[in-house]
Amino acid sequence: MMITRYCQTSTKYILYFFQNRLRFSISLFIFLYTHLTGFGQFNDTLSLKYKDSKILIISKSNEIDEWSFEDDQIEVEKSNHSFRVNSSFGTLKLNDNYLFNGFNSSNRLPYNNVNSTMTNFKIYLKSIKIKAELLKIFIGIGVQKNKLNLVGNTVNILDDSLVFSKVNIASVNKNNLNLHYLTLPFNISWVPFSKRKKNLLLQLEFSNQILWYGKSNFKYVENDIKYSENIRNNFFNSRYYLSGSFKIIYRKIGVFMQSNLTKYNTIFPELSNYSFGLTICL
Repeated sequence: MMITRYCQTSTKYILYFFQNRLRFSISLFIFLYTHLTGFGQFNDTLSLKYKDSKILIISKSNEIDEWSFEDDQIEVEKSNHSFRVNSSFGTLKLNDNYLFNGFNSSNRLPYNNVNSTMTNFKIYLKSIKIKAELLKIFIGIGVQKNKLNLVGNTVNILDDSLVFSKVNIASVNKNNLNLHYLTLPFNISWVPFSKRKKNLLLQLEFSNQILWYGKSNFKYVENDIKYSENIRNNFFNSRYYLSGSFKIIYRKIGVFMQSNLTKYNTIFPELSNYSFGLTICL
């Protein structure tokens, strides 16, 4: 009887044990299915504790750190500081001395002071933070165009000199001497009043100016016939020179002043070009 009773008791206990385990398994399956399919966009680590056992379930696709959004935010911040665009437009003047030696307007090249302009466009590809948001250095690449309006004067190249001749033409459509440069700017930007006006920026920039090409563009009308004369040459301008500029920018718009720091023209060593106008920094 004891043996028979023991066998019956063991059988009932085994059935009871498996029944409980089956309920637990079904409940666990439903729980996992609901959370892993209904909220499949999240990669979670699930920890369950059943009596004295601890179950740790890790999703197989969990390869991303749950705090990885911080890394994304850092990457966005870095990208915001690693790319900037600047464009400037202003009037172009010629000076017989460098600016730090005083102003002395030059008449060695006949040009119109009003219609002569300087335009440049720069992309800053690399930025270096020196002091958080207060002091930064930008390095980039760009292009620049210096346009001298020669009015009614034609230009010719003779040996080692430039010859300008006055023409008696009533209708001159265009008469410009254009110099195109590739530029490599080194920009130092800082916030002078960090506590009061964070939108005010001061910038000191040095640019390597590499002469790309020069071209005169002379178009006029005579006897109802349109004529065009073009000369492609460097016009005795230096293949390379260094320029410096100072900018005051408030809310991305400001003013600038720029001048060459090294020799600009080979036949007029003391000749200097300077420009001033508006600048936009994005």
